[in-house]
Amino acid sequence: MKVLKSAGSICAALFLVATAGALTAQDRGTARKGDPVKGKEVFRVTACWRCHDVETGESKRPPAPSLKGTYQRGSHTLADGTPHEKHTDEMFRTIITEGTKAMNPRGAVLTDEELDDLLAYLHTL
Repeated sequence: MKVLKSAGSICAALFLVATAGALTAQDRGTARKGDPVKGKEVFRVTACWRCHDVETGESKRPPAPSLKGTYQRGSHTLADGTPHEKHTDEMFRTIITEGTKAMNPRGAVLTDEELDDLLAYLHTL
């Protein structure tokens, strides 16, 4: 019985820490929509993986960039000439829905929820 009380106390403490962290993120305006687990499935099902690496940091099929650590990258220019000052959800949402010179648009393929999930997954890379 004593073990169960200890386990319950630990779970309660972890819940409080997780909840406080989520509330702090929302207060700073950094809370994200979307589920990264579902986003990984969107990445797989829509075959983004065929061109975009997520593990090595190297391009699989130039000019498609690796997406590993993509939100941490500094300013640069893509192989197709597209300038990137800072990687943001808004920028990725535009690129994914409207496409680029090298990538077809996916706006008609993905729902808003799937796109939110995909962006949440990209944040985990």
